[in-house]
Amino acid sequence: MNFFKRSHTFRRYQKPEYIGGYQTASYEDMALPADVQTMENASITASDGTRSLQRLKVFCDLPLFTEEEGLAQKADRLFHQGKWFSCTACRLSENTPLRHYTAIFTECLDKENPPGLSGERESI
Repeated sequence: MNFFKRSHTFRRYQKPEYIGGYQTASYEDMALPADVQTMENASITASDGTRSLQRLKVFCDLPLFTEEEGLAQKADRLFHQGKWFSCTACRLSENTPLRHYTAIFTECLDKENPPGLSGERESI
């Protein structure tokens, strides 16, 4: 149902390439309609202290990619409230006539280029 969906910026990575001995991946920023809902805040403790990470639940009509180490595929990212979130799970929900994908996104710790730099290469 498009009533709850708004346009959000998603970043999809292409298969990585090796250039000059470094692994890089190009990406494409795309606007997709999605319903984004806040789930929870989780805390992680690193050597530099404790940090709170936000998690989101996303409902959309297209499948979103999670990270697949065997295929060297980086997860799709979502730009929401000025932060990047990485897709950690995505499944098809066919239990209603709406038939949509439900995904979980977790706030990224790494800093990444903001939306609008489509096709740029990024070192992995």
